[in-house]
Amino acid sequence: MSTVIRPGRPEDLDAVADLLTTVFATDPLMRTIAKAAPDPRAALGHLHRCELGGRYLSPDPARRAGAHVDLMIDDDAGPGDRVLGVALWDAPSLGEDATRAFGPDLSTGLDPSLLGDAWELVRLDVVQCAAAQPPHPYWYLYMLAVVPEARGNGTGTALLRHGLKRVDADGMTAHLESTTPGSRRLYQRLGFTLTATLAAPPLPTYWAMTRPARTRR
Repeated sequence: MSTVIRPGRPEDLDAVADLLTTVFATDPLMRTIAKAAPDPRAALGHLHRCELGGRYLSPDPARRAGAHVDLMIDDDAGPGDRVLGVALWDAPSLGEDATRAFGPDLSTGLDPSLLGDAWELVRLDVVQCAAAQPPHPYWYLYMLAVVPEARGNGTGTALLRHGLKRVDADGMTAHLESTTPGSRRLYQRLGFTLTATLAAPPLPTYWAMTRPARTRR
């Protein structure tokens, strides 16, 4: 398989939303949140489409400001791009206030009625993520997802390394949340260390991790 990493575009929204919904349907955190919705699969897809359309892959350049979407593409897939993996990054805010807003909001077209009780769990998750963020500007890896058939061959590592080149070019800290032991090991291999354990029942326990800024030479 020949692969290439390219930036995401607004026309990739459907493919990326479908990938995220498939991958995170089995993620411990997102599965717990989605189970509280009337239709878990529909709720999860709605969340991803709102986040992508409202920011990362919005047709409005102003909404995409500071957002970076890296796609791993199967170059041998023939006509059209087959997306094997995606990384969603947010560039740091360089103002006096280093804190950032987490998660979806109503301005992205979110319909809380589709989420039902899952909406309260989304809000609970947002609060604990915000509380664990670094006190200074940082690059934030919001999501890293790889389709099941592309796992174990370095796809996730390649996507992560690609994004970290931007982080290191800025001489900045990187921050993320890990929701599985496997992803935690991947992030540790690439320099992230545990900074907080996130435990807010009924959500499962997961981890905030930070990679210190690398000295530029």
